[in-house]
Amino acid sequence: MPAPPMRPLSRGLISTTAILAAGLSGVYLKTGSLRPTTLMPLMRAYSTQPTLPFTYRLAAAASSKRTPPRTPKAGIDYWTYTSTHVGSTPPYVRSTKPNSGEDAFFMATVGGSQHHVAFGLADGVGGWQDQGVDPSDFSHGLCGIMAGSAYLHEGVQEGKIPKPKDLLQTAYDAVIANPRIQAGGSTASLGVLDGDGELEVANLGDSGYLILSPGKVAACSEPQTHAFNTPYQLSKIPARMRVQQSIFGSSATFSETPAQADVTHHKIAHGDIVIFATDGVLDNLSASDILATVTKVMEDAGYWSRSSEKSGAETKLDAALVREIPVIVTKESRDSYLPGLVARAIMTEAKSAGLDSKRNGPFAKEVKKAYPHENWQGGKEDDIAVVVAIAVKDGPLGKERPIKAKL
Repeated sequence: MPAPPMRPLSRGLISTTAILAAGLSGVYLKTGSLRPTTLMPLMRAYSTQPTLPFTYRLAAAASSKRTPPRTPKAGIDYWTYTSTHVGSTPPYVRSTKPNSGEDAFFMATVGGSQHHVAFGLADGVGGWQDQGVDPSDFSHGLCGIMAGSAYLHEGVQEGKIPKPKDLLQTAYDAVIANPRIQAGGSTASLGVLDGDGELEVANLGDSGYLILSPGKVAACSEPQTHAFNTPYQLSKIPARMRVQQSIFGSSATFSETPAQADVTHHKIAHGDIVIFATDGVLDNLSASDILATVTKVMEDAGYWSRSSEKSGAETKLDAALVREIPVIVTKESRDSYLPGLVARAIMTEAKSAGLDSKRNGPFAKEVKKAYPHENWQGGKEDDIAVVVAIAVKDGPLGKERPIKAKL
């Protein structure tokens, strides 16, 4: 079986977008210079577009496989973001290598609009380590450029909304052109949400997404794989490696393009939860596991409630309470901020499952299918990244009926 490839980071690209993406703590440019500095924050004017009903509350959580289980800490294990925080610094959130390992993520408004967000993640393919390549360079670079590209996008007011596949293509082209990233590879999964609750997703590889409505999984992705544990992946293969493969007849490294990503469209309702996760989550937690984890958070916080404990009981959404999710996350509200609670709960549960030698998750079940005689037991320890977005429909409640779902 060919060794799976890995993922790169973008540094030193000779373009504004790449320079922006290279900043780890924000977007900073010096006038007349293409080098990042801390002299002048580059900020877009936020557009309010009051006729659009939806804004979004987001959070991410991540854990390197080298990080021991611990109580999540803000800015180290989880990060919060809202599309409604005008003038936030930095204007978008992207991961850094020490905190999330080979997994990377980003969250950004599109063109500064409070009603449009782009968010997602990438998972550096660990097989590149055998070639002396750091897989995290590709994945973190990819996400940094997607964040910067989304934030600097122009034309939202005229209805020009970027496609997630186009954001991925821009980032992929930049990483391929960056001479400081010599090789690597990554999977990717990202989405763009607009002010009408329309979600478009591009998914390449075995990272993926779920959409949760009250008490149910409304949608989830299917992984793209060549074979067991060999996902579709974006790759940068140096010429010397291609020559070696040709001379010695070794297995070719898989290398897909953004054009091969699966694209899906979804209509999001008030209070729906969109979750992107790397295989560090999806190999250890099934969709029903994730739903159960999120349900506990939502019920404990009062956002979901069941009419009874009986099987088939309706789950209701407290639509008014969802509207009270803060538009700006402060130090005081950070720990109770709902998207952060959800992201942390999923990350913590996936971490626990991955370290549990007796808990057979999706990966263990796939091993038994592919290799019936292999004695694999328990979870799969891996880097973890998860990004959560909750849709908030603005305006008066009126006579809106509770949103229901049957378990």
